[in-house]
Amino acid sequence: MAETHGKLKFILLFAVAVAAAAVCFIANLAFPQKYEKEIARASEAFGVEAPLIRAVILAESGYDESALSAAGASGLMQLMPGTRAMMSERTGIAADGSAESEIMLGTAYLSLMLETFDSEDDALAAYNAGPANVARWNENGEEPFGETREYVAKVKLYRRVYARIFAI
Repeated sequence: MAETHGKLKFILLFAVAVAAAAVCFIANLAFPQKYEKEIARASEAFGVEAPLIRAVILAESGYDESALSAAGASGLMQLMPGTRAMMSERTGIAADGSAESEIMLGTAYLSLMLETFDSEDDALAAYNAGPANVARWNENGEEPFGETREYVAKVKLYRRVYARIFAI
């Protein structure tokens, strides 16, 4: 009887270990942890938490360096050409298309939006839809675009996942 109990306990522990490994594998596929050094440098330089930077990258490009939107935004953090040039000029960071410069420039812009708006939700909405739209919505009591509301909710969810599951 004790031998059977021991075998069942082993099988149960083995099944739990396999399930845990599967969850970790799937989490790493769904929530990439690429560009750790670049994100850490950008976080330090601009005072934006790493999980938020990771969440924006995942929401914007899915970690695809060659991502290009129909509106013309490109790169990991999906910056518009004018925004990229503005942030390059403001920060002195060359807009050379590398992952590091894209993360630095995108984080600089995200930091600017966080400084400009009173709430993180408005800052994320501005990152997605532009600061002029958010200012107009706030001034006129209007609701953001549906896409923008979904974007803000998605970024906040991704941030929680990165902050809690990966403890970064």
